[in-house]
Formats: sequence, C-alpha cells, structure tokens
Amino acid sequence: MLTPSEIELLRQDLKSALKVLGQDEIDDAHDLIRRTGFRTTDFEILQRGDRSVAEVGAVTGVAVVIRKSKRLSKTDAAGHELSRWLFDLERDLKSGEFGSP
Repeated sequence: MLTPSEIELLRQDLKSALKVLGQDEIDDAHDLIRRTGFRTTDFEILQRGDRSVAEVGAVTGVAVVIRKSKRLSKTDAAGHELSRWLFDLERDLKSGEFGSP
C-alpha cells in the first residue's frame, strides 16, 4: 500500500508526463515575446493535452497564448514533434495579431 506522500509524488509525475509543452518551449515563447517588443507579463501561455487519444504515445494537444491587456488569444496544435506553434507565435506577434507592443 502506498503512503499519502508516495501517491502525491505519483500524481506529480503523471502531471509532468501529460504536459504538452516543455519548459524550453515556454522559455523560447517568452524570448520571442520580449524580442518583438512586448512584455512577457502581459501574456499567458496555457496548454491542454488531448485526452481523446486511445493509444499510448506522444502527448499532443494545444498551446493557447493569451495577451491579457487586449483579451486576444491564439490556439495552435502543440506536443511531440508539433513545435510549429512557436513559428506561428512569432508570425502572429510580428503581424499584429496580438496588437502592437
């Protein structure tokens, strides 16, 4: 039988395993936001895993980038081998999708 602390550790491991975005991708997104003249504190990056996948494999889902001050958001596919969302974010920041800095 597992102790409460062991159960909590397993829960944390499961949450980490189900993350769609790696910390390196989030750091890269913040760098893009800064380099294009925006404040990173004005943005929020959310992730949601696709729980409909029936087989064991790479975790996929979506990345949602929100500019809080303008109430603008963009959703892109994300996950293993789906890092295109960073290219889309850069394009959106430069093209004015999130307004001006």
